Amino acid sequence: MPKANDGTWTGITQVEAVGTQRGEPVPGFPLQFEWHTGPWMDIFDLQLALIKQDVRRARAEDRLTVYLSCPISARGGGYSGTNVDIARFTERALLQRWGEGFWILNPAQYQLESKAGSGLMEEHAKRLHIDLNQLRTMSSPTGGDYLRMWTKALVENDAAYGFETDDPNLRNTGQHFDAFYFLGPRDVQAFFVQLGVSLTAGIENYFSRREATDADFRDSFAIPGLNWGAVPTAGTAQASLRDRWERVRIEFFRYYGLRASGNFSLGSHDEWNIYCQINLLRRTRTAKPGQLDGDVSIQLAGYFDGGQLDPASTEAGVSRGYAL
Repeated sequence: MPKANDGTWTGITQVEAVGTQRGEPVPGFPLQFEWHTGPWMDIFDLQLALIKQDVRRARAEDRLTVYLSCPISARGGGYSGTNVDIARFTERALLQRWGEGFWILNPAQYQLESKAGSGLMEEHAKRLHIDLNQLRTMSSPTGGDYLRMWTKALVENDAAYGFETDDPNLRNTGQHFDAFYFLGPRDVQAFFVQLGVSLTAGIENYFSRREATDADFRDSFAIPGLNWGAVPTAGTAQASLRDRWERVRIEFFRYYGLRASGNFSLGSHDEWNIYCQINLLRRTRTAKPGQLDGDVSIQLAGYFDGGQLDPASTEAGVSRGYAL
């Protein structure tokens, strides 16, 4: 269904316009994803404009801009709300150490379907005259939708975004950012031990508190049919359901005790490759005739788990996440 002249969508047939597209979000930048077209893409484009506006504001204030790459979606035993809590904690901790001269772009604050981004999707849909309930009956956003958006936010420096270099060879090489920070296991552990307890106690206390006070959290880890109150007899269906709940709790503990970091995040893997490709393009595009590489001093700085990345890591890619 074509859009109205003002760029909005009307009528129940808007769902018929939903399709998918594969390609490079930024032409010439060698990472490809698959994303939704139609109303979903328009919603994400409004979100992208909001992100770029916030980046421009930080640059206008002469603050160093740092992108925080962190797990957000629930995967491998984790919970998206907990990931958002950890990302916010890490953002605050970094700004407390680094001071007001820095600004951190925390993607957890822009996740359209999370509590952190509460109202953003509804606001964009309302502006575009999109019936979200109806649109969701046909499809939902995917990792490819988000990575298309973040690739454009991190890589582009077009006329609308505001150029920061006169060198055309450096066009679309992340000129609006000064560094990437990849969340690591020590960042996660710092979140759980902030009250002075052990990591084990911190994770268990967090799980118990959220289950008792957060209905969404409790529903996410609920086992249908499990009845609490009486100790079930061994070998019964209730005993089996209780064992299932215990395994879910242990998976939560295992994930946040040992795994939670950019190492185990599909999105962070793609963002690592974005970071490495930005640096590769900066080097190769500034190389003099007869040289393979240009000036390494113009590369983006990179941090992981509290420290600066070693030289090899700033140039080495990793396995893909949502990228094709």
